[in-house]
Amino acid sequence: MRVSLLVPSLLTTAAFLGGACGNTVITTSGTASGPGGSTSAASTSVAKSSSHVVSATGTGGGPDIGQPSDVYPAPHPSQPTVETAGGAILSSPVIIPVFFKGENPTTVAAMTKFASDIGGTAYWTATTSEYGVGPAKGLPAIQLTETATGTIDDSQIQTWLAGKLNANDPLFPTPDANTLFEIYYPTGVHITLSDGMGGVEQSCFQFGAYHNSITLDAAHGSASVAYAVMPHCSHFGMLTGLDALSGPTSHEIIEAVTDPYPMTNTAYGQEDQAHAFWQFAIGGGEVGDMCAQEMNAFSSFPGLDNQAQRTWSNKSAAASHDPCVPVDMSFPYFNAVPVLPDTISLGGGFNTKGVKIPVGTSRTIDIKLFSDGPTGGPFNVDVVEDTQILGGPNLDLSLDASAGQNGQTLHLTITANASTQFQAELFTLHASLNGYEHTWVGLVGN
Repeated sequence: MRVSLLVPSLLTTAAFLGGACGNTVITTSGTASGPGGSTSAASTSVAKSSSHVVSATGTGGGPDIGQPSDVYPAPHPSQPTVETAGGAILSSPVIIPVFFKGENPTTVAAMTKFASDIGGTAYWTATTSEYGVGPAKGLPAIQLTETATGTIDDSQIQTWLAGKLNANDPLFPTPDANTLFEIYYPTGVHITLSDGMGGVEQSCFQFGAYHNSITLDAAHGSASVAYAVMPHCSHFGMLTGLDALSGPTSHEIIEAVTDPYPMTNTAYGQEDQAHAFWQFAIGGGEVGDMCAQEMNAFSSFPGLDNQAQRTWSNKSAAASHDPCVPVDMSFPYFNAVPVLPDTISLGGGFNTKGVKIPVGTSRTIDIKLFSDGPTGGPFNVDVVEDTQILGGPNLDLSLDASAGQNGQTLHLTITANASTQFQAELFTLHASLNGYEHTWVGLVGN
């Protein structure tokens, strides 16, 4: 629902800094994405795993991890599926950018063009068509005569937008079931958003953009209208300038057309039951959230002047290819997947897959390695506990080997610390080679 600044690249960056042994705590700074697509700079401390470097071939005195396979991909647990709860999508989206008085003309021109161009590109087809979304059309921008200053909460934005539409403001076209308003706030305006737990998140600190919906009055049929909010942050992860705005914008547009009413009529907004815990690790369960944490999530694509984000494809995931599309074809996709043999209850009837480890005990699980083509050699594997999600550290994590290839099996020993009590805890596996990096999430319960 939002682009969180705590997700993109922070976990992955932390996983590969420093030595491979011990419990080093690494602090990194960057940006992330949260509900709907907000961007902000943040710092996160990640407990480094105690995995150690040993032979990855199963020979020469190292652990037995088997031999590589020339069958691609080798067998492995399935990748997640983003499922619909049955809500509506925007099947023929109409994107309407909205700018306040005083916005930089260059920003207005670039983001208006971005909205106009995106819906007819191969990028758009790759990211939306399998979810039933057709080509999108961008309308001319709404240039407001009013200014925006100070700090504005999402509740105020909802009231403001509903007021414009209920009053039939002549600047705003009459919305229908395919309308998406993109509301851009200029530099210096701070947006606040409830975190759902009694706290408040701030734009450019906890999130970079977000999307939601409003309900119009009875005179307008109590219609639901989708909107996205884009603060103007100085940077978004490694993105700067207009890319720091177009990147989160693309995330929010894709999510807004595949899940336009996330709080009232959810569509593609959550993972299948076996992988439902992923949303806690990555900051959301929509198609943009599922790829925002990947190292190469943002890139340039034909037909777009500014960068956009790759988003989740169920079809590509089911075929064991890179699930973040459009796929980067310059190198094979590879990953390390934990075998989670148990059903974990998180309360309230919420059950998912994981590994049960009573406090004070240890258990070893398999980590299956696969790739969809030859990688030319072993890829590195590391594991970290996601202590920033549920507190901790609660787990000791140790891999018997630090690298391997398609068809090999590493072994992860997990100890649930006797000094702490927790219902469930997350860990993330990172696979890296030649500047490419991919992640996978696991769950421990007791």
